[in-house]
Amino acid sequence: MNFFKNNILFFALLFIPGLVFTALLVLSYIFSSERADSLGNIDRTHNDISSFKSEMLPFKGLDYDLQLASEDLDSFASVERQQNRLWDMVLAPENNLSLKWSDKSPDKVNSMLTLQYTRLRKLCREKNIVLPGNRTTGTALPFQAQPDDSSNEFGFGMTAYDGNWPNFSKDEAQKLGIQIEIIKELVGYVSKAAISQHPIELVHLRRESVGSTDEKNIAQDQLDLAGRDDSLLRSSLSLTSMSFELCLIGHTPHARTFLNSLSPPYFLRDLIVVREDAGGSTGFSSGTGIDFAPANPVADDSELPIVQDVRSKFTFLIEYVTSVNRNPDEFFRRVVRKENYNEEMLGEFLVKSGHKKLIKSLIEFLKSEDDA
Repeated sequence: MNFFKNNILFFALLFIPGLVFTALLVLSYIFSSERADSLGNIDRTHNDISSFKSEMLPFKGLDYDLQLASEDLDSFASVERQQNRLWDMVLAPENNLSLKWSDKSPDKVNSMLTLQYTRLRKLCREKNIVLPGNRTTGTALPFQAQPDDSSNEFGFGMTAYDGNWPNFSKDEAQKLGIQIEIIKELVGYVSKAAISQHPIELVHLRRESVGSTDEKNIAQDQLDLAGRDDSLLRSSLSLTSMSFELCLIGHTPHARTFLNSLSPPYFLRDLIVVREDAGGSTGFSSGTGIDFAPANPVADDSELPIVQDVRSKFTFLIEYVTSVNRNPDEFFRRVVRKENYNEEMLGEFLVKSGHKKLIKSLIEFLKSEDDA
């Protein structure tokens, strides 16, 4: 005991390192356990990251693909907007007599036609347009004249219904009414081309029949499209139209002025020119060297040939577009995927494509489908 007391400092120096060693041993045990847990967590996290990367591998570059898809969507919207403008130009809604037409009873259409006979014959007299059978006797004309007694019988494509009105269906009567308005406009264009010194002779004006009853009565006014269907717009485009053939005798300035008057929804689909010269008649069809370059849409006052009797017969095949078979609302309702459409992107596309008016109704339709 005395030895312990005499050497207490020595024993204290021995005890403190032992205590420190014991404490460090305990701490080492504690921290080694935590280290093992941390390493385990790190390994699990590493495995989770590897698994996540594997799952995300198919979606790598998705942002880039989304950017490309957005650019494609903008491109499609631009194409659709251009299509809208093209079809709007073709249909010309502001001038389209078919779109402006309001339904009338068959009797009302008959009254319109009766008035048209009188008005158009009067217009032709005033504008120096010679109707079939009313050519001046003794003039040197390149084509055979018709009898004088038919001068007041020219029906402007509606000869069969001058004093005779069959029992047309309402639909057939509406189409006839539209044709009446178109013919009136065509004859008006011819009247703009005529000048007092040089008359125009109207040889014939033919049209397509509009139904079974019209087919039975149209007679000589029937437009024969055999072999010419392929030249019409409706043969290759999704639209409806009415076709007319107008034949007149005059000079090239007359034809040029008439052509300049034709604008959509009128489309010239064929032109045949037969000209009388010293060596006999010469035929031309559309695409020949005859100059019909556009001029001002007024009567052409250019000088006529010195030989005034050298004239031509011009036969125009004209197609009048009455409707375009495009229904964007129906199209979008059919193709937009109801289960995963993006409302913001859809709205942006409709705005850029020129269909802003469809946004509300289309979104409501898609949401109602989702609710159902």
